[in-house]
Amino acid sequence: MSKEWHKSEEFQRCCREFHDACARQPCGKNVDEAKEVLELIKPYIAEKMAGQRIFELKRYEHRGSTYEGVKIAKSPTDQDLEFDVMFVMTGGRDLECHDMGLDGFAKLKLKSNAKPRELFQKTKEKDTSYISAIKTKNLFYSHLDGCKLKEFKEDFKGTDITCNVVECKPNEFREDYKGTGITCKLFYNGPAIKVVVYRDQDKFFTLDLAPHFDLNGEPGKEEMYVSKAKKKGSNDIQWLRSYSLDEKRKFDGMDRDNGCRKMVLRTMKAFVKSRSELSWLTSQHLKTALFRTIDAQQSWKQEEFSQRFMDTLGTLEECLDKRTMPSYFQPGTDLFENYKEETMEATTCRSRRLRLSNNCQSMMKLLSSSINKWKADNSVSQIV
Repeated sequence: MSKEWHKSEEFQRCCREFHDACARQPCGKNVDEAKEVLELIKPYIAEKMAGQRIFELKRYEHRGSTYEGVKIAKSPTDQDLEFDVMFVMTGGRDLECHDMGLDGFAKLKLKSNAKPRELFQKTKEKDTSYISAIKTKNLFYSHLDGCKLKEFKEDFKGTDITCNVVECKPNEFREDYKGTGITCKLFYNGPAIKVVVYRDQDKFFTLDLAPHFDLNGEPGKEEMYVSKAKKKGSNDIQWLRSYSLDEKRKFDGMDRDNGCRKMVLRTMKAFVKSRSELSWLTSQHLKTALFRTIDAQQSWKQEEFSQRFMDTLGTLEECLDKRTMPSYFQPGTDLFENYKEETMEATTCRSRRLRLSNNCQSMMKLLSSSINKWKADNSVSQIV
């Protein structure tokens, strides 16, 4: 249900101001330099991994918000640069999928005519032809550690490179590092290994590197699998069908008609981040809401930005009402499965009050307060 004020000039102007202040994409010299460093690290890792004769790189694939054009800066002083990269391992076409569940988890089994590879010998389940997801993940971690990023100095004009492996919880970074130049640390982080790159002791960017098998190998028809826990925090690691490249392709050219789809998603991300009662929602929840709204709404003109923003919020609200959000590419997976009833109820009520109120003042007040906070933080950073 749409309200007349959703398309008012006043609300449109406020939404645009919020987007321009709080939902900025990372940009500038730092981004360009980070990409240059990343493009030096990637071939170094590939060469070192190949030298250990277990993991041979077939290709890298870029994925995630940075490459989809929907990444937002964390704050005026922190662009929160991150790059998600698939390490596609050679050998995927020697495998076949078995026992695929509605949730996308499956077993990978060696074909009868599979080439003998040391990787398979080291990661097979005992007395079977099934490849273990947990063994593959752990072996990848240990071999990436063996790449010795501390020896990586090429094209850095003698800058010292050091690397430490630190066991910690995801997104929990140690702040006691002391060093100079470009520095890399490795952190265990779900299905990926997080390489945190520091420059002169300050975090520069992060690289999430995840090993994948592509069972098809044909461009545009990839069949990707990544090792992942069935439930958050679980030790039950299995192979999950990944649709990251399908998602990336959906974003490619999404706004070729000069539409506002990506603007809406960036605005949704910033809005959710600014509200404590909404902060549990993930990027995947918001992308799914956007995709479903795109399917329902044909027109995404720039002048309809505020309407489409509220429509996407409405799609999210509908899923919260039903207490279920089927994954867009894997409908058997419920993206709300592991969340508490009371959390979803509180979020639903808050969203509905804002979206369906009789005037736009409540919503505009929230957006304006976030804009003012962002500007205040930016002023402080400039003074410092």
